Amino acid sequence: MTSRSRAVFLLTFAAILLLTSCGPGTGSHGLKAWFVDSLVKVFPDDAVGANGLPAGEFTAARNQHVNIQIALRSTRAFSGLTATIEPPEDTSGHAIAASNASIRQVGYVVVGSHTPDSPADELVGTAPGWYPDALLALPLELEANRTHSIWVEIHVPPDTPPGDYRGAIDISAGQQALAHLPFRLSVLAATIPEKQTLNVTNWFTLDDQRSQQFFGVPAFSDGWWNLVGNVARVFAAHRQNVIITPLMELIQPKAGGSGSYDFSNFDRWVETFQSAGALRYIEGSHLLTRPYYTAPLGVEVFNHEGGKVVTKALPPDSPEVSRFLAGFLTALDKHLEAKGWKAIYLQHVLDEAHGDEIPYYGKIATLVRRYLPGVQTIDAIDAQQIPDIVRNDCDIWVPQLGKFDNAMDLLEQRIESGHPVWYYTCLYPQGKYINRLMDFPLVKTRLLPWLDFRYNFTGFLHWGGNYWTPKPMLDTQPVIDNNTELLPSGDAFIYYPNREQMTLDSSIRMETFLAGIEDYELLQQLKVGNSAEASRLALSAISSFTDYVRDAAAFRKIESELLAAASKP
Repeated sequence: MTSRSRAVFLLTFAAILLLTSCGPGTGSHGLKAWFVDSLVKVFPDDAVGANGLPAGEFTAARNQHVNIQIALRSTRAFSGLTATIEPPEDTSGHAIAASNASIRQVGYVVVGSHTPDSPADELVGTAPGWYPDALLALPLELEANRTHSIWVEIHVPPDTPPGDYRGAIDISAGQQALAHLPFRLSVLAATIPEKQTLNVTNWFTLDDQRSQQFFGVPAFSDGWWNLVGNVARVFAAHRQNVIITPLMELIQPKAGGSGSYDFSNFDRWVETFQSAGALRYIEGSHLLTRPYYTAPLGVEVFNHEGGKVVTKALPPDSPEVSRFLAGFLTALDKHLEAKGWKAIYLQHVLDEAHGDEIPYYGKIATLVRRYLPGVQTIDAIDAQQIPDIVRNDCDIWVPQLGKFDNAMDLLEQRIESGHPVWYYTCLYPQGKYINRLMDFPLVKTRLLPWLDFRYNFTGFLHWGGNYWTPKPMLDTQPVIDNNTELLPSGDAFIYYPNREQMTLDSSIRMETFLAGIEDYELLQQLKVGNSAEASRLALSAISSFTDYVRDAAAFRKIESELLAAASKP
């Protein structure tokens, strides 16, 4: 860009910004477009200009993902509406390439009922009703008098020179230009570290039934491995770095009943996520299982029936279970050693062990200690009632948010003794706690990693990455296992199936959580040089488990303070 053309651009930008700063851009075509904070959900009935930002001005660290949301409403329908970005550029000619930006529409999904036991002022939207969540490809079919939004995400490269960058979003339908929205992106010197320290897992499944139902490919086919690779790249892009790994699906006995195992699928699975940059830890699936929370426990073992290898569940006190696990875990241990993966392998024993299950937890954990020496165990636990068996045999405690308020002394002692503590969400918490549910404000989702930093936890776990019913966008509250009540909206999944592209589509909740992960990493970086300031910022965001910043504008103030502090030499 020449100096003359740059000057013309800046004058044009200033003029347009002046015209649009007091309200939504519009034209004779009837479409109106305006910026809305990406922490604010846009609903179909939102009036023109609702929750509009005074100007399109955003601030970012380097290596950060910046979310920009544009609301659209029109008195007439538009078919094939799309958007493009004019790459942000500074006065010296440095530009953030368009390839660093993605532009998607925010799809509406059905929420049938509000999260139980949650005060009205802790919720957003009306239930039953349409809620924004899925991030889908353009073009958008814009109905008349129904507000939609477009989600622009810009990844600022880590080597971007600090400064003010000017760009624009153009909205069009076919050959018709509908809106031109200039924006300014202030890039600060702070840089999100490339190496991630927060452990993040959203449990998911690509088992044969689900893969055939949603993607049309059987497990372990070429198409399935292509799907796995695409999912791995999605996880890497969203900083999910702990991968639940289904042992009994990926590891199979070799023919002849020799007691040896074929690890080829296990290796390909791990290497696929590893090469995508999505693997910090291999998360071995649970050895003790139950079909639902109150069902009897079982341990899956391999059995030869009719010339085929099948799995069957045996009671945990069966002698055959001990014999099987001795051989299976020994083979796994040798294989992990040979591949150099033992230090990054975690082993689940039983999810949420309780009541009469505790002795069995100890029995199976003892076998893990014996045959997988040096491997850490990890499980969801009840922090209010931790029996000695679980205290001794579970290395990484993962208590449920909302159920350890009065157990913080114990958890702090655990952390101070050098043991990592993560936390998890599953159906709960509800009420005044933070969570990633669809009828909760997005600020609550953004703060989940802040809570990790605030309380010195080092990981986040959620059970529901992709547990869909046949129509995920119309059924966000499935009934699973032996439950009779609907799950809270969005608890079962945070991604959506994209059969056409053989991948997962993200959601505004996932992108907001990603932004929170990057906040966490910036806080950790700031802590090294200015621990007091990092702690002050975390405390200003989260005073307690139910007392935290709830307003998007108030959060942005804290965010700007974090960016400024992290930018100081």
